[in-house]
Amino acid sequence: MLGHGFGHTVTTMDAPEHTQFRRIFQRAFLPNVVAQWGDSFVQPVVDELIKPIIGAGKADLVKDFTSLFPFHIIYRQLGLPARDIKIFHKLAVALTVAGVDVAKAAEAGSKLGAFYEALTEARFAEPGIDLVSALTQAEVDGDRLPKDVLISFLRQLINAAGDTTYRGTSNLLVGLLTNPDQLEALRRDRSLLPAAIEEGLRWEGPVMIGFRMATRDTELDRTAIPKGSAIHVVNGSASRDPNRYEDPDRFNIFRKPGIRHMSFAYGAHVCIGQHLARLEMARAINVLLDRLPNLRLDPDMPQPQICGCNMRHPPHIHVRFD
Repeated sequence: MLGHGFGHTVTTMDAPEHTQFRRIFQRAFLPNVVAQWGDSFVQPVVDELIKPIIGAGKADLVKDFTSLFPFHIIYRQLGLPARDIKIFHKLAVALTVAGVDVAKAAEAGSKLGAFYEALTEARFAEPGIDLVSALTQAEVDGDRLPKDVLISFLRQLINAAGDTTYRGTSNLLVGLLTNPDQLEALRRDRSLLPAAIEEGLRWEGPVMIGFRMATRDTELDRTAIPKGSAIHVVNGSASRDPNRYEDPDRFNIFRKPGIRHMSFAYGAHVCIGQHLARLEMARAINVLLDRLPNLRLDPDMPQPQICGCNMRHPPHIHVRFD
């Protein structure tokens, strides 16, 4: 179903095609490449978005911050003119309705494809330090990304990069704000931030379920799975497996490290953008703690509730600060 909107995307490929193209994509997302984006794209966005909040004394962190910052980072990476942002975002969201309106998703995909074709050609001719330039220049053993594969990947950016990071950051904030002792420990010692991010992703990852199809007859935990079966892989359950995690339903940034969560998946399809997601979450949490003193839940407003089946997040996070 993803192909109706996104096109010939690496997400839906299998080996050997997936292996061939993924290794090229990975060149554009190496940690040293992503680190450059922290100062050039991520920090300016979070600094800009926090300005109107400072001094107000209260905010809804979802409406005012987390639902905005990952998307504004993408807009900067693409070099979008301000006048194009609303229509661009509308088209990106329309790609996700393929399950109920294939024609609308296909139309949005076609229009975004034309936009990205012009953009990639411009960046190939005059590359910068942005993501599109990195992808157009990425090369392994003389192989570059075919135009249709590159454009399909870019079509997914809003959903695969923006939407998941917004939800993951919101969920992490719920965990921290509902555990004030852990929030205070993090405020005082920022070396705890990487562990806090991993715990947030484990405790309430942004995507609970992955969809797969069995390519052959197999058996898992004494359950027969026939070839061609549609499978829902529940990452959220795996990340709260009591055989792997002590007291798995508890948010705990001091949890013993070393056991990977499933929020970025495993194996051949592990999330390409995981380093960027962690960087964005870290910069966002740091600016909130630095610029909003004594950040805490607003006692006069409803407490945040993480909702949803597959794509989970809190609709609101009402806070106060000094």
